[in-house]
Amino acid sequence: MQREIRNPEDISRPLEFLRNKRIEFINSGVVEIDPDKQKVYLEGENRKELDYDYLVISLGTELRPEKTSGIERTYHAWELKDSIRLKSALANFKGGKVVVGPVEPFYRCSPAPFELAFMIRYISEQRGISEKTDITVIHPWAEPMQPFGPFMVSAFKAFLEQFKVKFEGNFYTSEIKDGRIVSKDGKEIQYDLAIIIPAHEPAKPVYTNPKLRNQNADGYMLIDKKTLRHPEYRNVFGIGDIISRSLGIGMAGVFAHFEGDFVASQIVDEIKGSFLGMTYNKSGLCVMDVGYLGAGVFCDFSKVIDGLAQYPDCWMLGGMKAFRGLKVAFEKMWFAQIFGK
Repeated sequence: MQREIRNPEDISRPLEFLRNKRIEFINSGVVEIDPDKQKVYLEGENRKELDYDYLVISLGTELRPEKTSGIERTYHAWELKDSIRLKSALANFKGGKVVVGPVEPFYRCSPAPFELAFMIRYISEQRGISEKTDITVIHPWAEPMQPFGPFMVSAFKAFLEQFKVKFEGNFYTSEIKDGRIVSKDGKEIQYDLAIIIPAHEPAKPVYTNPKLRNQNADGYMLIDKKTLRHPEYRNVFGIGDIISRSLGIGMAGVFAHFEGDFVASQIVDEIKGSFLGMTYNKSGLCVMDVGYLGAGVFCDFSKVIDGLAQYPDCWMLGGMKAFRGLKVAFEKMWFAQIFGK
C-alpha cells in the first residue's frame, strides 16, 4: 500500500496568515495574566503588556520530562521536534521489544498511545519484522481507555488482540534506566525502543496564578462548566487543554474547536446584544489511522460535564479505509477555513 510521506511544512501554516482575517498576530510567549487589571504580560526585556475587554485563554499544557528520571533515553511524538526524532528511530528499527505509554493518566489525545502502537505493528509487518517485534502499551489506567466506559474498553481490547499488542495496566512510570522502565510499585519492563509520553502540566500563567487555577483540578483553569467563563472574572474564558481537567474530559483538539465556536458566539452576542448564539457542543470526534485501515470514534460528554454520569456515551465505526482519508480531509478543510490555503 502506498503511503503519503509528509513533512512538517505539509502539516503547518505560518500564523502570520491570520492577518488576512484581520487578526493581529503577536509572536510572543505569555508570562503573566492579571485579571484584576485586565492585562496580559508578554515575554521580552520590555515586558510588553496588552489590555483587553475580553480574554480567551487557550495556553494548553506543557510537557515536563524533567519529572521522570532517564526519560531522555526514550522517544515520543507529542511535540513536532520530538516526532521528527522518533521518525528517525523508527526508520532504523529492526525489531525488538517496543514499549509505548504515558507517565501519567492525563495527557494530550487519550487514544494516541494505542494508535501509535498499532501503527508500529503495521510498520513491522510491512518490513517483514513483525515476528521479532514485541509491542506493549503501559498505562496508569487499569484497562485500555478506562475513562471512556465499558464500550470503549471492550473495543480497544479487541484492537489490542487484533494487532498483537500487549497491555500492562496500573503502571505508573517512576524511572527509566539500563533498558528498563520501572514503575512506582517496583514492576519492571524491558525495552529496545521506548516511546514514553512525559508528564503534562498546565501552562505556567494559569498554573502559578491563584486567581485562575483550579485547586481541585491539578491547577488547570477554573471555569464555569456551563459558560466556560471564569466564575469571578466573567470576561475571561478558557478553551482547550487548559480547562480539560476542570471539565472532567480528555485533551483533544476537537474539544477546543467546539469550545472556540461557543465562546466566540457568547462574546459576539454580548457586544451586539442579540443573544442568539450557539449552544455548547460537548462531543468529541476522533479519527484513528491504525496503519491498515481507519476507525472513527464519537463520544458525547454532556452527562460527564454536567456531573450526571461517570462515562461519556461513545460509538465506534472501524475497518474502513475512508476514515484514513477523512483524517487528512479534515486537516485540509481546517487549514483552508482559517488560513485560506
